[in-house]
Amino acid sequence: MLGRLIRIIAVNIAILVFGLLAIEALFGTWFSNDPLDRLNIARSSAAQVDATGLYPDGREFTYRRDSWGFRGNGIDPAAIDILTVGGSTTNQLYLPDELTWQAVAAARLAERGKPVGIANSGIDGQSTVGHLFNFETWYPAIPGLKPRIVLAYVGINDAMIGVNSTDTLAFSSIFKWFRHNSALFRLGRTVTGMLEARRTNLTHSALDFARAQWTDTPNTATNREARPVADPAAYAERLRRMAGRIGAMGAKAVFVTQTRGDYKVVDGKVWGLIRDDELNGVDNWRLLDEFNRVTLAVCAEGHAVCLDLAAELAFADGDFYDHVHNTPAGAARIGAWLAARLEPLL
Repeated sequence: MLGRLIRIIAVNIAILVFGLLAIEALFGTWFSNDPLDRLNIARSSAAQVDATGLYPDGREFTYRRDSWGFRGNGIDPAAIDILTVGGSTTNQLYLPDELTWQAVAAARLAERGKPVGIANSGIDGQSTVGHLFNFETWYPAIPGLKPRIVLAYVGINDAMIGVNSTDTLAFSSIFKWFRHNSALFRLGRTVTGMLEARRTNLTHSALDFARAQWTDTPNTATNREARPVADPAAYAERLRRMAGRIGAMGAKAVFVTQTRGDYKVVDGKVWGLIRDDELNGVDNWRLLDEFNRVTLAVCAEGHAVCLDLAAELAFADGDFYDHVHNTPAGAARIGAWLAARLEPLL
């Protein structure tokens, strides 16, 4: 009886191992010579996205990534003047290409006599940990990529999600090799990232702001109580390293501070969306404000140029469709504001 049970277990383990090896052989990049194949980014892809109900006039459209992994129909890397880096607020999955803040900024700069090519390399869920990884593996593999400006729209994901230990750059080269090539590892990282984003309200879903209730009292006493994984000092160091990577590309580093849709400032007082069981809008403002101040401090050290969107740009009702993501109206406001401040840097 025991021997038969052992044989059954052994056969099932063998089938499982064979199946995993088959998946890795089919979907992994163990035998590819293209370094871009080893990255968890969509390339030469198209998907239908339905923004109906997220914001007024939301509709179904085709979301595309080009052969280099940038959003859109395709851009010659040599024609990229401004490379934008960030997470979902840079990617803007639920906005058509022509309504993203990159498209608006490009149009406004063209009107000012400064036509530029702007590439969108935003990836949902990425923090500066992932952005640094991009500078090590993604961007160097793109021939002809020599932007004049690399604009990093950062802060929210670092403040809220924190650092995934498997994304740090201190692992052995063997582990990095496995991580780059394994289809199963990439799938697991994607799934856990999605779950964490959902837990911290960074996924896309429409909020009824007309019925929202607001408070001026946070749910937590300190930022460390609110998000123990958030590490401002480590974030500052990553920004310095990003600025160094950008400089090595021959580009100017521009860091842009961020804001959220679940808080508002009225007569100098911060009001946040009420959440009884988690962080409310005031908690989220306090966390993001801390990280924005870190961004500004790194720029003050001379590592980068800072554009303080969080302090200077006033958003209006209807500029966000959820806690952090902009409607076309909000994206248009960001694009116009950025164009005015990028013009002197070009």
